Amino acid sequence: MVRRDGRNPSQLTSFDEPAVGSPYWSPDGQQIVFDARPGGNPDVYVIDLKGSAPRRMTSDPSEEIVPTWSRDGKWIYFASNRTFAYEMWKMPAVGGPAVQVTHKGGFHGLESPDGRFLYYAKSPNLPGLWRVPWTVARKPP
Repeated sequence: MVRRDGRNPSQLTSFDEPAVGSPYWSPDGQQIVFDARPGGNPDVYVIDLKGSAPRRMTSDPSEEIVPTWSRDGKWIYFASNRTFAYEMWKMPAVGGPAVQVTHKGGFHGLESPDGRFLYYAKSPNLPGLWRVPWTVARKPP
């Protein structure tokens, strides 16, 4: 992290693996969700900007990548291949079980500014943009 003028950089994470990415700020600007691959398996992590260590949010043997926050900060959306194809999943931002949101492909989703829809791509290589309504994306587990 750096100041607006680019000075005073500070390192937020320290993993043995170089593959750490997809950072996304929480709506309140106090946390960052990201994916990392310690040991080679991608998982979702959250770091609090007050100096705490990164908190691992997922631990399945599948890949969990490209996380984002819901507009209200209560959910974390991410792509996972735990069903053998990438789909969009969500989990409570405080931790807890993940729930599948899409069922015919899903990769890198973002909520609309009004929170009414989750927009997503079906895969990194397939053109197009899809959406599911808020009632589906935010349905309680």
